[in-house]
Amino acid sequence: MKRNTIKWRIFKYNLIMIVTLILLVTVTFNIVVRLYLERDIISQLDQITSRTVNTALHQRPAQFPEVRKSNNTSPGDGGMIKNPSPGSGSMGKNSPSPAKIGGNGSREIAIPGEEGTGAKSETNSNTDSDNDKVFRYYFMLNRSLNEPLSIINADYILLDRDENLIAPPENETSVLSEQIVKEIKNSSPDFSNQEYLKMTISGANYIGVVRSLSQENRSDLGWIIIYTSLQKVNQLQFYINGILFVILFFLSIIAMLLSSSLSGKLSKPFHLLNQHLNAISERNFGMKIQIPVYDELQETVNNINIMSEKLGAYDKAQKSFLQNVSHEFRTPLMSIQSYAEGIKYNVVEKESAVDVILNETKRMTSLLEELLYLSRLEAIEENYHFETIKINSVISCIADRMSGIALQKNVAISVSEPDEEIVLKGDEEKLSRAITNIVSNCIRYAESKVSIAFSAENGHQLLIQISDDGPGCETDDLPYIFERFYKGRQGNFGLGLAISKQVIERHSGTITAHNLPSKGAIFVIKM
Repeated sequence: MKRNTIKWRIFKYNLIMIVTLILLVTVTFNIVVRLYLERDIISQLDQITSRTVNTALHQRPAQFPEVRKSNNTSPGDGGMIKNPSPGSGSMGKNSPSPAKIGGNGSREIAIPGEEGTGAKSETNSNTDSDNDKVFRYYFMLNRSLNEPLSIINADYILLDRDENLIAPPENETSVLSEQIVKEIKNSSPDFSNQEYLKMTISGANYIGVVRSLSQENRSDLGWIIIYTSLQKVNQLQFYINGILFVILFFLSIIAMLLSSSLSGKLSKPFHLLNQHLNAISERNFGMKIQIPVYDELQETVNNINIMSEKLGAYDKAQKSFLQNVSHEFRTPLMSIQSYAEGIKYNVVEKESAVDVILNETKRMTSLLEELLYLSRLEAIEENYHFETIKINSVISCIADRMSGIALQKNVAISVSEPDEEIVLKGDEEKLSRAITNIVSNCIRYAESKVSIAFSAENGHQLLIQISDDGPGCETDDLPYIFERFYKGRQGNFGLGLAISKQVIERHSGTITAHNLPSKGAIFVIKM
């Protein structure tokens, strides 16, 4: 596909539009999907948080059992409190009072002395019961996190009133929990921010919310943090983007194929027009464009067809003119040659031979002058000197000048003019020649008279009528008598009438010819 063709440009612009639309759709779709998923996650977290907070407040044990530091803590735990498994007997000998958690992460654990075997057994039994309650409490919290038809996997972090982590049973504190608490503290040091917070930890995205529990309970619980990873959301968005990419890829291929086909259909008329114009340049004027085109090209196609017809007619007329003018020049030239040879060999009378030679020379000169004058009129550089002229005087001069020629053929010229003087803006010399050519043509075919009548119609339009009483024009000749190279009856070229039409049209006028009902022809000029 060439890059300077209409087909390529249409295809290129459509391709740019398709790529742009794909990018816009992809970006917009990703933004909308991301916002939707995040809002959906927040909505699910709202429900989970509401249930979990309700469970944390209403299902909590009377107190969190106390454990011995040696059995339930490990180095580096800081301020984290560990809770034993249900039924565990590793809580120490007894735990009569709640644990006190220092602000720096240290705990003070009361360890009373042994009071006998019976007391020890009773204490262990109470501790196991408390541990079962704590285990049930964490179980209910975990159950509250399960949201049906949810794409998130939420988790929680419990903090005591001193902002220390409280670990669930059989679970050690994780770096993730500590980092989440740290991020939340950086955003809201006093945990007063109730909005959802987005966090990035170790390259992974999380979203979480903090809810206070200390104002609605008397236990050691202070806050609960509900959070979830956005990994599944990112994976879901990645899969959606993959599906979207596949769909857009196939749609873009289909669109490009349709674009290529459409551009081909749009450029086809131009290709056929180009072929037709090439045929015209090869002088093949008979072809016409017979193709279905769009409305925008219909006028162009019609103009090209009209141009082709006119060029064909012009070419035909030019060929006919060359044949006729060569014949017209050949006849006087042969006559001149014959009489010249007769004079040379003394076979003809010199005086009569010279007269024939002079007449034929004048005839050729007149024909050449008309050809040159018409060519000059049609040239762009030909100047018209418009000035105010008196039509009455111009027509009277023409009638007087042509009377001598008319008398030679026994033809009388009559002029019918109005009483008032008619003036016109025009070139007097060219306009006079145009009217003279028409009068001369009428004298040539008239039997006895030529009539000239002129008047001013509606006070501003000049009407000139020139008629004769001859046989009139052939019906087939009427549409063509003003054409430049048309050869009329009796072998005379219509150059004079072609000159008249050219001059009158340059004066913003019109000239027509038709036959009179009785006999003869009439020429009507309106300016």
